[in-house]
Amino acid sequence: MAGAAGSGPSSVVEVPLPSEAAARQAGVFDFARGSGTTVYGALGGSGGTSGYFGAVALTGAETPDPDFGEGGFTAPLKLPFGGFDNLAPQAEAIAVAPDGKLVVAGFSEEGVKEPTEFSPLIARYRADGSLDPGFSGDGILGKAPQGRGGTALHDVAVTKAGTILAAGGRDEEGVGAAAPAGVLYAHRPNGKADPAFGEGGQVLFKGAHRSYYSTLRGVQVLASGKILVVGYLDSNLLLARLDADGRLDRSFGGGDGEVTLDLQSHVCCEDAALGLASGGRIVVAGMGGSFSKYRVFLARYSASGKLDRSFGDKGVEADVHPRRLGTLLGMAVQSDGKVVTVGRTEISPANRVRSFAVFRNLADGRPDRGFGRDGLYVLKPKTEGIAHAALALSGGTLLGGSLLNPEGGGSSPGTSLLLARLSG
Repeated sequence: MAGAAGSGPSSVVEVPLPSEAAARQAGVFDFARGSGTTVYGALGGSGGTSGYFGAVALTGAETPDPDFGEGGFTAPLKLPFGGFDNLAPQAEAIAVAPDGKLVVAGFSEEGVKEPTEFSPLIARYRADGSLDPGFSGDGILGKAPQGRGGTALHDVAVTKAGTILAAGGRDEEGVGAAAPAGVLYAHRPNGKADPAFGEGGQVLFKGAHRSYYSTLRGVQVLASGKILVVGYLDSNLLLARLDADGRLDRSFGGGDGEVTLDLQSHVCCEDAALGLASGGRIVVAGMGGSFSKYRVFLARYSASGKLDRSFGDKGVEADVHPRRLGTLLGMAVQSDGKVVTVGRTEISPANRVRSFAVFRNLADGRPDRGFGRDGLYVLKPKTEGIAHAALALSGGTLLGGSLLNPEGGGSSPGTSLLLARLSG
């Protein structure tokens, strides 16, 4: 562990991957709390060559559970349908249902040289790591992409009643027949669409411009049963609250259930994240700014959807300094209100070394200058890695991602999971 002048992770652990997961350069894309000290992670391909779809169970948040799947990992997902070119599944999110079953969401992708066609994909696993045939007949809900564009899922949540809410984007790059839109699907526990939710089981957030970026990147169910979603609408950062039946909650924001923030960027296909702070306040993160000042934006809202002016500059923090995240991929809000964002140090394709990086802001939005160097901590500098996930736990914040070509791997490609913990 290296690369910081100030405080950093209290522990860093490299976890070996099963052979196929390592070959697909799998890493942790999302975390979900289980019972006791168990944490589950969604495993997706992070190397850019092909996707991967699976899950890992971690006891004590850092050690694979030998009683789950095969040595702590689910078997690689085999799609029950065929494609044409280079069909592959990719996982992006995970949630734990009230009955302890795991729901993993992502997409199937295919294309000749790179993925250009996408289709929603959800799998449900039993507590032992095996696919649950009580969900969609074989545990898998999805189909092969039908043409350029399509829809990809980026996050998933499960209500107290067991309804699965999957958030994503339709035709995010504006190359397909359908106009770009954020999508929120609702599925009953058996996998069928919930007709009582939205319109036939879905809610669309349609952009007005095909050339702008519209998508949903996060979904969270509140204790009240209301639903928060975050994403982009016409390239503006979007936060919305819905009632349990999928209707926009008119008591949120300006009276229409939505609030947007102009980040002055039309780049596709950036991530966004949300988390809850004390008093029901909502923290959101997104990417934006001019090319020379492209950076992570943080904003904090009251529970009713008003910008919290005690945070950052009148509710928004977008500090510009040389040491910052190049790409946002995940976020967590600590119990003390500090905000942890994770991703890569890479800012442009010319910077080919993408180091596993974490940034921390104080509860008032200012960079935590006592963390790392001016708020940024890089694990194993000049070693290619990516941080995708952050989860606030009672014992600290858990970070997850992947380490590509790990030490001792020789000249052959290899990947291991990289986990780190922040103690405060």
